[in-house]
Amino acid sequence: MKLQSIALAAILSTAFGGAMAENYTSPTIVLAAGDANWTADFGTSHTIGDFTDTFTFSYSGMTADATGFARNVQNKKSNIDFYSATLNGVELDLTNGAKYSDIDFSDLPVNGTLTLVITGKAFGDVASYAGTIDVTSAVPEPTTYGMLLGGLGVMGFLARRRKA
Repeated sequence: MKLQSIALAAILSTAFGGAMAENYTSPTIVLAAGDANWTADFGTSHTIGDFTDTFTFSYSGMTADATGFARNVQNKKSNIDFYSATLNGVELDLTNGAKYSDIDFSDLPVNGTLTLVITGKAFGDVASYAGTIDVTSAVPEPTTYGMLLGGLGVMGFLARRRKA
């Protein structure tokens, strides 16, 4: 009977990767579009162990700034500590507190496809985290267009005057 218990434990540890939680790779998430803003929510859950999660986002737009966060709130049965987080290779700010773990970033220049990689460790029962990413591009003010049109008008006037 003892041999069966040992064999069962070995099979279970192999099947569940020992103390390694499942890594998660998201399909590409297309950010929802606004006038000059795009946004998406992300997150996942883990059982006990270390993990590496990769989220890929895409948006159709020019160079813009990304802002976002991810958070895990600790409860009696589960918790997550973040080890590292990067957005397109740029290290993000982390906080692992007594009640929550947090990732924050703001005004990171981005363009096209974004890759967010989060590593950490899950404790207890199923632990999860969730977050939001927002991408905002600069939209010229109406006065900018007015100045552009005025400048083109002056250039046209000068070109016409030179011909005459």
